[in-house]
Parts: sequence; C-alpha cells; structure tokens
Amino acid sequence: MPRHLLDIPDLSRADVEQVFALADAGPQPQALAGLTFLAAFFQESTRTRLGFLSAAARQGASVLDMGGAERLRLEPEADQQLVLGELADIVSVRHGNATFAHDLATQDRCGVINAGAGGDSHPTQALIDAYTLLRAFDGDLSGRHVVFLGPLLRSARSFRALAAMLGVVVSQCDVTEPTKLELADAIYVQSLSATDYTAPGLNAAPRGPALPEWTIEAIGASDAFLMHALPRGPELPDSLMVTDRSLVAAQLQHGLPMRSAVLRWLVQH
Repeated sequence: MPRHLLDIPDLSRADVEQVFALADAGPQPQALAGLTFLAAFFQESTRTRLGFLSAAARQGASVLDMGGAERLRLEPEADQQLVLGELADIVSVRHGNATFAHDLATQDRCGVINAGAGGDSHPTQALIDAYTLLRAFDGDLSGRHVVFLGPLLRSARSFRALAAMLGVVVSQCDVTEPTKLELADAIYVQSLSATDYTAPGLNAAPRGPALPEWTIEAIGASDAFLMHALPRGPELPDSLMVTDRSLVAAQLQHGLPMRSAVLRWLVQH
C-alpha cells in the first residue's frame, strides 16, 4: 500500500524527525530510480511544482509534468483521479478542492503528496518553514515564538499544526491594529492579496497592499527572523527582503532538500 503525505496531523513526531533527517542528507542520486513522478498542478505554482520536479529528477525518477489544467478535458474530478492514479508511482497534486488529494489517495494506486489543498493546507511548505527555523535556531525550536503577520494562509494553517508538535508558540497579528513584535523570535509575513485558493487561477487576484508603516517600524525594531513563503507582493519590500535577519532565501534553499526528503520518505516504508 503506498504512503501519502496529505496533512500535518497525519504525521507523528517520529515521522517529522525522520523527514528532517532525510533532508539533512540532501538529494540522493538514484534513490528514486525505476519510479515515475507526476506533477499534477491544477493551480499555478512556481516553487512547489518546479521544486518537486527537480527533486524527483535529481534522484533518478522518470518525471512527468501535467502542465496547465486548461489543457485538460472537462470531466468529473473522480474521473481525473482515476487517470492520475494510473500514471505514476508518486503524484504531487495542487487543487482548489481541498479534498482532491485525499480522494486521490483513497484509491491507493500511487503515493500522493498534497502540494496545496484549497485554502486548507500546504504541508510541504510548513515542513520547509519548520526546517528553516530549526537550522536558524541550531536544532531547538522548543518555546520559540512565531508571529504570523496578516491572515493565516493555507501553509500557515499547516505550520500551526506542526508547531504544536515541535513546541513552537504561534500567534497571529492583524496588520490593521498596531501590535508590539519585540517578543517574537520569527515574524512570518503573509500575503495580503485577495487570492482565492479555491479558484483555478491563483494569479487572478489583484496584488495586495503594502504593510502599514507601523509594521515596518516594528519589524525594524525587532531582533526576530523574517519569513515569507513567496510569491511576494508589496507586503514584503526590498528593504526587508535583504536584511541579515531575512530567512526568505533560506526557505528557498531548503526547498530542494526537503522535497527530496519527502519523496524518499514516501518510498522508504
């Protein structure tokens, strides 16, 4: 029976620690030799789609990319799931329907990775974020305080579940009300665009506003690390992106080892 990564609550602490250990080892050439990987992204993606394609290819898998959903025939989602389940050993899927990946996994025809499920969850981004913080804080996250600045998006919801497992304190701050941030160990800026994560087109939403001036000042006065999952809009100006406390580049760099680890974790059971 294939293994799946559908949501953080499905994982044990031992599972998470195993994935982190696999990420420490980086991509392993030929670890996926003889397997076929399919990227099935029904919504736009840059980092997650290309990251999984690269992680699979670097580890010896045969790689398929579904391409844009607009190129597919219109048919019931159940029929699409039947097709996907027969095409590859591992399928990484992003869909506006939050249950699509779960429904695909119930077929048990392939290993399924949730690469973004509607507005509900994005577990692989949460794992990348936690791994980035783990490296920044020398391997111990217990008691660290992460403040999400702006509305909790799908990866933040997954991170909150992971944080409870790792002993991280999570809070959320509304950018419309001035709040002190000096007690934060990490400030995670969320996108302020009106993106509808249940819609087919994530790029349709207009770019969000810039952060209010009080938040820029509060971040500047804080010693906290700064995070953002990208793509960024005006809410993360260049002046914050390039500071020595910014972990945004590290989040990008840790994407490959973490996605490589997730792929190997699916087949090493």
